[in-house]
Amino acid sequence: MRRFVATAAVIATAAIAAVAVTGGTAVAQGAEVSTCRSADLTIGFGHEGGAAGTVYREVVFTNRGLHTCVLRGFPGVSYVDGNGNRVGAAAERVGDRGPLLTLPHGTAVRSDVGFAQVDNFDPDVCRKTPVWGIRVFPPDETVPLYLPMTDQHGCAGDVSPFGNQLTAASVRS
Repeated sequence: MRRFVATAAVIATAAIAAVAVTGGTAVAQGAEVSTCRSADLTIGFGHEGGAAGTVYREVVFTNRGLHTCVLRGFPGVSYVDGNGNRVGAAAERVGDRGPLLTLPHGTAVRSDVGFAQVDNFDPDVCRKTPVWGIRVFPPDETVPLYLPMTDQHGCAGDVSPFGNQLTAASVRS
């Protein structure tokens, strides 16, 4: 029995040691580590690019917590006004859920968020509304984080029959 316990301890230690970062990039791993919580994360905007009426911006999640944590899946993203009220529909999820990503302290992952040009929607349907920024729920989290934006507008109306004002991809390293 002692030999079994010792062997299990060695295997567990090896699994924990497998949590690694290469060049500051999160790596997909299978070790048992808790999900990253909003309190342990900071968010910001990363790279930006555009295509066919949509601006894509990376939302970057950085683990500022003291312990390694994991993220997998889609963030919840929506526009908010100056009072924190949602403006229009939340982001549509695009792509697959992606792998489990391990984030040691200081490591970052990204989600590509698409911001449709609201002037491309029918103005009567869209009801163009100034927004303060976006509310972001990290994957598997119920406590939001907020990112301010400048000169941004959202659609207060339901434009879903014509497209999505926001899209969000799974987190990636």
